[in-house]
Parts: sequence; structure tokens; C-alpha cells
Amino acid sequence: MLTRISGTSIPLRSKLLLLAMLPLLLMFGLIIGLVVIQSDNLSKNQANLIRSETLASKKQELLQYVELARASIAPIYDPADENDETAKQRVIDILNNLTYGEDGYFFAYTYDGTSLVLPYQPEMVGKNIWDVEDYHGFKLLQALIKTAQQGGGFVDYYWHKPSRKEQVKKLSYAIGLEKWGWMVGTGVYIDDIDNQVESIHGKIDETISKTFIGLGIALIITIGIMASLATSIHINARELADKKLQDLNRQLIDSQEDERTRVARELHDGINQILVSVKYRLDNIREAHNQSERDENIALGQATLDEAVRELRRISKDLRPALLDDLGLLPALEDLAKEVTLRSGMDVIFEHHIDMRNVSKSAEITLYRVAQEALHNAEKHARAKAVDMILQEEEGEIVLTVADDGIGFEEHSVVNGNQSMGLKNMRERIENLDGQFSISSLIHQGTEVRAILPIAHPS
Repeated sequence: MLTRISGTSIPLRSKLLLLAMLPLLLMFGLIIGLVVIQSDNLSKNQANLIRSETLASKKQELLQYVELARASIAPIYDPADENDETAKQRVIDILNNLTYGEDGYFFAYTYDGTSLVLPYQPEMVGKNIWDVEDYHGFKLLQALIKTAQQGGGFVDYYWHKPSRKEQVKKLSYAIGLEKWGWMVGTGVYIDDIDNQVESIHGKIDETISKTFIGLGIALIITIGIMASLATSIHINARELADKKLQDLNRQLIDSQEDERTRVARELHDGINQILVSVKYRLDNIREAHNQSERDENIALGQATLDEAVRELRRISKDLRPALLDDLGLLPALEDLAKEVTLRSGMDVIFEHHIDMRNVSKSAEITLYRVAQEALHNAEKHARAKAVDMILQEEEGEIVLTVADDGIGFEEHSVVNGNQSMGLKNMRERIENLDGQFSISSLIHQGTEVRAILPIAHPS
């Protein structure tokens, strides 16, 4: 059957296909627009989060370094009088020798702007540089001295970076030695923060591109399916064709929402947990009793930040934990238990009685994430002293149990739906693999998290 329009005969099936394609294309355009908007917001929010968290970490690092310097010179400075030249020289010598990292050092100036300590520019020592400016015209020395006279604080400016031989953005913390009229401080270069943010933007852009490609492929497949249907249906099957088209449109929308949910879950369970770990390690640095303990925690913090970088690089690759890829589930859980024990002081004991051939890769990832979230909750909320983590086989099932001796909580708050995002994520991960998830707790009697998955028998 043909219908003539403007002298051209168009088959009715083609007309129906074109009419069906119009809402699909409009829906696809709407999805693309939503993806662009949401991805841009995600990129900005993630960049701001990384920038603020990293800057806070830098500030905490500076405070620790200044406290270290103040403690180093206190035995000389505190008993000295204002005209004790010998004491002043000894303090200068100590500050000259206090360096850290690749470009870390301490500087000192008199309140009138005369340089006393400047390890990487010794030719400037003894010179008055009160009016020195960075290339933006900011009188940085005057700002540092004013801040020191007001009790100490942070100042950011541009300064020469020894390893790059050029001016880059720097954040400094200055304090005053009022008895001698000195300003003492140190700083860290924060140009790497912008580099890190740019890297995140690049990875998110890459993810957006892959999403567009996936949507394009989905559209092509959908068009192919619709074309096949259009060639086989009869004119009396219009209602059936309309229903199929609506189902396909709904499937596209559901797929996009599922992808957003997965990305949100992975960001919470991965990067957020690592950044929390870094925060606790920084707290441990602040509470350290000696240099050895401080150095140990600094090293652990750097290692955890390296893990965060690895996690960010693997966002586009389904956020798979590096330890699982490299070592497997059991070594990864053992390392997690040791890490939490060292960081928090809780005694985490990990026991296992299981044949790993019965555990699929997806189950390994899910069990690791559940253990990670459960230990995080015990560390952050439970005030626990000890945690038992057991992975075993029971009656044809894989059972992970994480039990602590903390303060517990009222179970009805969970049963009635008042759950945190972490608890919801654990439950959804287990249920997505046809498993069972439960939490039992009593006030002052601890909490037990139990995850049960069916065994995946080897072929």
C-alpha cells in the first residue's frame, strides 16, 4: 500500500518508522543534554572537592612543619634574651639545616625586612627586601611579617620553586619571634593542585566521551531493531509497535540512570574512603609523640594518597581496587585489616576458611567493598577497640562477617529505612549478586555486619 505525497510515493511502513523515530531522537537529544549538564556539574564539584581537601591537607602539613621548627629552636630561643647574638646564630644555623621533601625549607626575616635564613638563595641573606614583590605585584614579605606580628597565619603568593627555576603559587605559614623581632616561616608549592584538578577534568571528559559513544551505539542498535520491526509488522500492528518503541525509550533512560547510580556508588565507596583514611593519618601526625612516629604516619599518608591517585585513574575502568587486581581478595583483606589497625588503633583480626576458586571476580570486589565500608563505620562511628572479620564457606554459601565491640545502635533505625549511603551501598552490592545482607546491633553491645553470597562453582 502506497500513499502519494507531493508527487512522491512513500511506503506506509517507512512513514510509520519515521514517526516512531522522531520521539526517539528527541529523547536521545534530551538525554545528551542531561548528560552534559550533569557531567559538567560533577566535574566542577569533584574539582572543588579535590582542591579544598588538598589545600586543607597542605595547611595541616604546614602547621606541623612550623610546630617542628618551633620545637627545634625552643631550647635556645626561650631562655635567651633579646640581645643574645650567640643564641640568634644558633637558631639561624638550625633553621638553615631544616629542610624537607624536594623543595621544603624554612625562612626567617627581621621585622624590617632583612633576610636571615634563605637556604636556596644564600646570596640574599643580609639584604633588606622589604619591598620585594611577586610577578603579580603582591608585596609578599610585608604580608608575611604583618601576619607573624598578628600571631601567625597563612599567606599565599608566587615564589621561585627551586626544582623548576620559576615562580609558582606557594602557600606559607609565618610565626613571630617577638623577643628578637623575627618572622619565621615555611611554605609549600601548590601548583600541583591545579595539575591534579586538570587531570580529573580530563578523566571526566574521557568518561563523558565514552558515555556518548555508548549512547550512540545504543541509538544505532535501537534504530536497527525498529527498522527490522517496521519491515515485518502489518498496518494493523500499530499499537504493538508503539508499545515496543516506548519500552525501548524507557530502557535507554533506565540504562543512563543505572550508570549514574553506579558512578555515585563507586565514588563514595572508593575515593571517599581513601580520603577519610588520609584525614585520620593526618590526625595521627598531629598527635604523634616523636619524630619517628610522625615520619611513619607521613609515609603512610603519602602511600594512601598514591592509592587515591590510582583510584582516580581507574574510574573509567570500573573503579576496580588495585590490591584485588594485583594480589586477590585474601591478601587485600589482610592488608586492609593491617591498615585500619595501624591507622585507628583498633585490633582488627582477619580469619578465613574458604576455597577462593568458588569466589567470582565480581564477588571479590563486592566483598572487599563491604568489608571496607564496615571497617570504616566501626572506626568512625562505633568507638570500637576490636573488630573480628571472618570470611568462610557455610552450607554452599560465602559468608563475610564483620563484628565490632563498639557502642552499637538501635536496630529499628535501620529497619525503618534511616540508613546512610554507605549501608545502602553495601546492601545494594550484595543484593545485585543475589545475596543477602543484614546488620544486627544493640546499644553498648557492638554491631555485626553479615553478607552472604551464593558460591560460584568452577567450570
